[in-house]
Amino acid sequence: MNKIIYSENVRFDHHELKLVFEKTDANNLFHVNQLVFYPYYYFEYKLERKSLFHPKGGMIGCTIDGINGIGAIVNTFPCFEKQAIQTDAIIPGKIKSADAKVIAKKFVYDTISYKMKVFSPPPIILTMKEIFYRPYWIVEGGDIYLENKFMLTVDAVTGKYHPL
Repeated sequence: MNKIIYSENVRFDHHELKLVFEKTDANNLFHVNQLVFYPYYYFEYKLERKSLFHPKGGMIGCTIDGINGIGAIVNTFPCFEKQAIQTDAIIPGKIKSADAKVIAKKFVYDTISYKMKVFSPPPIILTMKEIFYRPYWIVEGGDIYLENKFMLTVDAVTGKYHPL
């Protein structure tokens, strides 16, 4: 069964990943198992107060991890597309939209206060809110005897990887 979701586009396919890992480490075998979609909330805010460094105000984007609620400021605004994805490839979120909104606003205020070194951050107005899913490849590796197995998650948008 498929579900329509907003997702970022996959930039690295499974064949490409396999070749890159095999070139990087010829002593191990690699198998790209599956593509999974991880939940995030995206919030975009408009900064209301103008300052010397931002005479027109500005925009700031924030993502909240849909499972553990960790926030991050985005450097580039993500491009989402509606996609039909099999439900078993979608990791269910644990954070509710209302909770993510509270976390995002506090995270943005804290970040602005820290970066701009101000006691009172400028007012912000929420201009966009969306749940989206980021694609990750699950890659399994190991030596030719299938000893010393390991697994990696590979961001299908950036190519960055992390051990599981």
